[in-house]
Amino acid sequence: MNKKTFRLFANCKLVKGASLATICDLHRGKVYSVPLSLAEFLEKTKNEDTLEGIDFFSSEDQETVLEYIDFLQENELGFWTDEPERFPELNMQWKSPEHINNSIIEMDQLDQRDLKKITTALTSLLCKFVELRFYKTINLDKLDFFAKNCSDSVIRSITVFIPYTSSFNIKDIESLSVKYPRIVLFVLHSVKEKDISSKSENPKIKFISKSINNQSHCGIIDPKLFSIKIPVFTESLKFNSCLNKKLGIDNEGNIKNCPSMSQSYGNIKTDDIEEVVQSKQFQKPWGIHKDLIDTCKDCEYRRVCTDCRAYVEYPENKFSKPLKCGYDPHTNQWQDWSKNPLKQEAIKYYSFHEFVKS
Repeated sequence: MNKKTFRLFANCKLVKGASLATICDLHRGKVYSVPLSLAEFLEKTKNEDTLEGIDFFSSEDQETVLEYIDFLQENELGFWTDEPERFPELNMQWKSPEHINNSIIEMDQLDQRDLKKITTALTSLLCKFVELRFYKTINLDKLDFFAKNCSDSVIRSITVFIPYTSSFNIKDIESLSVKYPRIVLFVLHSVKEKDISSKSENPKIKFISKSINNQSHCGIIDPKLFSIKIPVFTESLKFNSCLNKKLGIDNEGNIKNCPSMSQSYGNIKTDDIEEVVQSKQFQKPWGIHKDLIDTCKDCEYRRVCTDCRAYVEYPENKFSKPLKCGYDPHTNQWQDWSKNPLKQEAIKYYSFHEFVKS
């Protein structure tokens, strides 16, 4: 007898949380919240007769389940079939040829000798994505030098954070973006609200009012930052969604997993960057994936969310929840993380003075 089975498309993955589940459409980049009971039902019947399974529900619940299935079908998340065995699961293995995939570099205090060491290492490590941060002032000669030394590398994109001042000449960075196509975005921070709309319309230049004047601005967890893609989803199964294959260099030249983190594994002035990066100690945080992290392991968004190990709720616990996450997967509520009374001790610990409650 043919089975009448409802299956999710292979690229639409279920993620179960403490009280809700999500369906992540990894093709269209969307997340749908669904009841946990529906997720469990879809998992149980994915190779069985779905309609027969529905018969075990009460009449009222049967109607609800069918309405949800209609919704999933209308949004092209799933389909009916008589041959579920002909539709294999998506390969969930994650592989990457780079030794380092992305890098964050604080530029203010580094000189050309430092930058030459860094670009040489990034080229050897096959790094693809680079973020440069200027907190105090932009040095265009330094930026030009860095971009020029990346010309023969496999770096795909360079994003540059720059503090905006009234004397800033937009044409200077526009010419750099033309000269070096690898520079895909300039983010000018510390812009007055009234000035944002009147600035350059160049798509490679973005203006924000937020002041990014130090390392403490990392680690925000927000649905707007979710990345709903196959590589991100599969990587998150076994690796940290922020630190895996990341290299951070802070203003003093310290080699870190992220510039915001306290632990340093060496310094570019005295140590070989490639040797440090390939050490077991440096790579150890890469394996702290979401299923190991407190609260995150109960969250239905854990496969598409980023992470932060620099700022956590309980600094003595390396598996603690990111401090700047305001979501509770047990209540399914978002709140302002900085106003949570349970986070105030950690806020003081990290000296986030603007958030300290008197």
